[in-house]
Parts: sequence; C-alpha cells; structure tokens
Amino acid sequence: MTDKKVLMITKRVCPYCERAKVVLNEALGGKYNDQIELFVREDDEDRFSRLREKYHFLTVPTFIDKETGAMLSDSQEATITRFLKEAIG
Repeated sequence: MTDKKVLMITKRVCPYCERAKVVLNEALGGKYNDQIELFVREDDEDRFSRLREKYHFLTVPTFIDKETGAMLSDSQEATITRFLKEAIG
C-alpha cells in the first residue's frame, strides 16, 4: 500500500470542514478520497501541534501536499479541485 499524497486536517465541530468533505464526496464524487489521509485534530492533539508548528496553518480544513508541502486552507469547490489536481493529478 502506498502512502496517501494529501493530508486533510479537520476538527470534529467545523462547518467549513464539513463543507470541504461535501466537496470531496459529492462535487468530486470521491475521486481523490483514496489519496487523502483524513486527520481529525481531536484524535491526536500532539500530532496536531507538530503539524501546525511545521506548516504554520491557522485554520481548518487544511490540505497539505505531502510531497511538496504546498497547503490550502479553504472549503470552496474550485480551490479544492485545483489543489487536488496539482497534488494528485
């Protein structure tokens, strides 16, 4: 099994995270889901702190291209689609 190419950081109670998930599952039809690692902040606060220190993001949802370190903190369909096309292909 290969590593997933993109990390998506979310919180449990976050309307923007929920909107981003709708984009992934409905607008994009789950096309990229097998290449996205979903990380929920509350599941591991220590890892969340390390990721925030490394990438300096301020909001969730945040998508991180694991290869390049490129980031997107957004929940809009157009920007998520563009980011995933660049990160995953």
